[in-house]
Amino acid sequence: MKFFVVSDIHLGNAHCHRDAFLGFLAGLPQDAELILNGDIIDRWHADGADGHVEVLDQLREESRRRTVIWIRGNHDETYVMEDPAEITFRTSYAVGKRLFIAHGHDFDNVMPHHRVFIKGFKAMHNLRIWLGADSVHVALYAKKFPALYRVLKESVALNATEHARENGYDAVTCGHTHLVDDREIMGVRYINTGSWTEDDFHYVEVDESCICLKSFCNGTH
Repeated sequence: MKFFVVSDIHLGNAHCHRDAFLGFLAGLPQDAELILNGDIIDRWHADGADGHVEVLDQLREESRRRTVIWIRGNHDETYVMEDPAEITFRTSYAVGKRLFIAHGHDFDNVMPHHRVFIKGFKAMHNLRIWLGADSVHVALYAKKFPALYRVLKESVALNATEHARENGYDAVTCGHTHLVDDREIMGVRYINTGSWTEDDFHYVEVDESCICLKSFCNGTH
């Protein structure tokens, strides 16, 4: 059995690379289990977004021929999917004791305590775009301030690996930070799959011999 883990598609957001994600789905092996690790939609806006409904329809079809687990992230935790077909919604998932899978917002000690700052930062970003700056996802713009972004990244990574170590997992994978990562912390492997709102797509593939962070490009796994 193979497991494919992907996160932060953000359907409904203008910066979502929906066609690339549909290509990813089309290339999955027949016997693979698909784990959607949170923020698959950008809150509930995907239901009315041009073209993005097609992706939700495809996820329903995938669930009829393979196991599909949808782990709720901070953007889709209250989302109620009309006709979920065979999709199973969870708050976390695990492949034995080899890999713990969680979106990562529950390990984030930064954003929940700085909501006013984040709201102001997003307003500034939107103002830049209105004034003519390039339109990019707010997370990509935030990476222009690496010292600040590092605080968020490390908060999720450290708390996730601590949880995994305390519960006997060899590795943990998250999304949430929109930043690809693969390293060992406190004897636990930490993997972050980044996002599909930038031109750099990643996923985790798990089989009986390997847990691999892979790049999806040119329509190939």
